Amino acid sequence: MIKIMPNDIVKHVPTGETWVVCGVCHDTDELVPCGYPPVIAKISDCELIESQHERQTQKERDYLTANFGPRFIDVGDRANK
Repeated sequence: MIKIMPNDIVKHVPTGETWVVCGVCHDTDELVPCGYPPVIAKISDCELIESQHERQTQKERDYLTANFGPRFIDVGDRANK
């Protein structure tokens, strides 16, 4: 199964909303969508719609670190699990 990664498009099943992913922490099953207000959701509540993983911009990394800490920073390539 392909992991959800930054910049992927996902459906958040509980709300039915479609999100672009800003950051993920697979160790804690957490995902931060792009947008406002800053929120954390469960990766397990999301379905991958489109895989378009790209490295986070410096602005995105700064936003994630300031609001949620460094655990959402993408430090590697997409991995299969």
